[in-house]
Amino acid sequence: MQPEDLDEVLRVEAASFAEPWTREMFQREMTPGVAVALVARSSEDELWGYLCGSVVVGEFHIDNIAVEPRVRRQGVGKTLLLAALREAARVGAKVVFLEVRASNLTAQALYRRFGFTVVGRRRRYYTGPAEDALIMCLDHLDEAVAARSRAERA
Repeated sequence: MQPEDLDEVLRVEAASFAEPWTREMFQREMTPGVAVALVARSSEDELWGYLCGSVVVGEFHIDNIAVEPRVRRQGVGKTLLLAALREAARVGAKVVFLEVRASNLTAQALYRRFGFTVVGRRRRYYTGPAEDALIMCLDHLDEAVAARSRAERA
């Protein structure tokens, strides 16, 4: 993700969330050295999705991921997630955490396919509407990335 991507990122963000992130929040996610901020684009260079996260002391936390509503369920989220996990492993992360709305069964299914498991719950974590977050974790990131890469090639 680059500063010039932000207008398109904000458009997808607004289409995806009742309480979207601000430009400043995304700018913080682009901090060199700790951030993983990726975009997925169509062959016509249209922004289809993005993922933001940070690596701290061997842990990667996925902070935000969204896909343009009209191209959901076409593998964009999977592609972004795999690219982010590879990058996090490359910079030394061993474990991955994220929060997901308890009602977002589609996202939960994607994360489970990558090996994430539910390890906790944050009560009323989300607003607009108020909802619990499930805390999901992926241990042994390097092994998970290697296995997923093999599966993608098969």
